[in-house]
Amino acid sequence: MDEASFFRVLLILLYGTFATIRIYYRTRKLAPKKGVAEQKKGKEQIGGWVGIILSISIIGMMISVILYLLAPSWFIWSQLPLSTIIQAIGIVIGFSTLPLLIWTHRTLGKFYAPILEIKERHELITIGLYSRIRHPMYSVFILFTLSMALITVNLFVTCFSVIIICSFPFIVKQEETMLLEQFGSQYQTYMERTGKFFPKILK
Repeated sequence: MDEASFFRVLLILLYGTFATIRIYYRTRKLAPKKGVAEQKKGKEQIGGWVGIILSISIIGMMISVILYLLAPSWFIWSQLPLSTIIQAIGIVIGFSTLPLLIWTHRTLGKFYAPILEIKERHELITIGLYSRIRHPMYSVFILFTLSMALITVNLFVTCFSVIIICSFPFIVKQEETMLLEQFGSQYQTYMERTGKFFPKILK
């Protein structure tokens, strides 16, 4: 097996595992605790034009990665002349996101939602990764998206990755507006002691 094939096999394993974890947590139904009414959807917001761009970019990156795997000869002209060390770094970053993704989902538990919303009896999660980072789920997405660009070293995938990563701050701004309205000074204090996507170095 040559280096190109080796990285493709690892990419398939990484992408498939990440997608499986996401599908599992997005589709599972958590039963409400005994004596507690089931959570109902509260206030919802959609990402607007940023959400549309993000959705298109995610689909574009997905298609690009699949075509890169199935028909590599089509992408020879768009391959970036980078060292295999870059691809190896991408593999390390990519696989490191898997336990972080599971940890984040398990920490959120019933308060996880695939859309921006505040649920009834919503609680502010400040444990686990959330004790240092306000949006670890987006941190995982940033690292995973970056790993796709590094592993494929492909111009198309890289362009979509850049757009996706640049979209997250705008989505998070909407989310934090909702959380400030819901939790007020509690969330403001939480913001002051935590980083948005990565832990604060200086406090």
